[in-house]
Amino acid sequence: MLESYAKPRFDIAPDYAAVRGKRLLIALSGGADSVALAALLAEAREAFALALYAAHIDHGIRPESADDAEFCRALCARLDIPFLCARLDVPAKARDSREGLESAARRLRYEQLRRFRDEVHADFIALAHHMDDQAETVLMHLGRGTGTGGAGGMRPFSGDLWRPMLGCRKAALMDYLRQRGLTWREDATNAVADNPRNAIRLHVLPALAQCYPQCVPAIARYADTARIENDCLDALTGDFLKKGGAVGGFCRWIDLTETPHRAVLRRAIIAACPGQLSWEQVNALEALCAQARGKLDTGGGVCAERTGHRLYFVPKRPPQIAPVALALNGVTELTPLGRVIAAPCAPVPVRDDPMRQAMNPAALEGAVLRTRRPGDRIRPLGCGDRLLSDYFIDRKVDRPLRDVTPLVAVGERVHWVVGHGISREAALVPGCGAVSLRFEYR
Repeated sequence: MLESYAKPRFDIAPDYAAVRGKRLLIALSGGADSVALAALLAEAREAFALALYAAHIDHGIRPESADDAEFCRALCARLDIPFLCARLDVPAKARDSREGLESAARRLRYEQLRRFRDEVHADFIALAHHMDDQAETVLMHLGRGTGTGGAGGMRPFSGDLWRPMLGCRKAALMDYLRQRGLTWREDATNAVADNPRNAIRLHVLPALAQCYPQCVPAIARYADTARIENDCLDALTGDFLKKGGAVGGFCRWIDLTETPHRAVLRRAIIAACPGQLSWEQVNALEALCAQARGKLDTGGGVCAERTGHRLYFVPKRPPQIAPVALALNGVTELTPLGRVIAAPCAPVPVRDDPMRQAMNPAALEGAVLRTRRPGDRIRPLGCGDRLLSDYFIDRKVDRPLRDVTPLVAVGERVHWVVGHGISREAALVPGCGAVSLRFEYR
């Protein structure tokens, strides 16, 4: 792979091993890059058992766009590649959606490419991005203040997208086209520095190359390194959250019994917090993790709370969850928290699973599955009658969890605090039947 970062050369064939025997849809604009991609894939088609299709998207922006489509059609006929074409009115759709023209064009282009992908049952959409495009992308991301994720630029494989030419310089692709006598279409808008990518291509990279002639390969190497390190941090963060974190539902948290490296902690914060966080907010949340207790408004109706050994992300207003009549034989859904599965069972207490209990069915007549309400009371095993709020304190249930802890109750009498314990009234009685209740969180 190191050779791909050397000076421009004629031998630019990508590594096709990963797509051997696959069906590929080539995104063909008619420009030099996509023409080179189509020609390279056509040359490799037989050796690697590739099924090729090409798709051209006319964005309806430039007067000459219809000529681009005809050029692509003729090229595909020459290369014996089935051709698909769609014309979009991007300016009108951009106005309707109040998007910028460039962002609307990109979104609509990929939507149409995926429709074509489904139509021809392609495994991947092949894109013509090369090393110079990668350098532009990385600089754009750095200008926005990215982390290692954005600094890694484009990946060779990203979902259904395949970019086989990220190791090729633009100059090498041009040499390849000239050697084979292939022509291409020029997009005049690429010569106008009216957007960040064009400005970087036309002004920033040439100026940088005067100081560092090999800056483009150097930026590409940096992007590769950033992707490797980013993937490592993602894996470490995933392992950390699996051990002590919940990042779904109403109540999300990070377990801070053992504080991880700052890089992992910051990623865990971003993963656990609903919505987008600014750099300053991530810094503030990291500082909150170092405190024993505290709260922070993250915006968007979400509050971060440090308590016990966790950092919680909870709605500012407790979720309104409607109570549901409990079925003593079958499934009861408590949307959206989870469900209870009930069935008759042997009258044997459950001691090793806090999410399951064997209970006296007589005490559960008229019971509902719900969350807490003011005035709730419970008579725990071996204790006297007490307020549910006091029970939560005694059981050291963190405050953010109390509003989303499922309960089985009859009126104000709570008989099972899921995950914690049952009431004396619901305990098994010798000689009587029993019902097994198992709660499953979503």
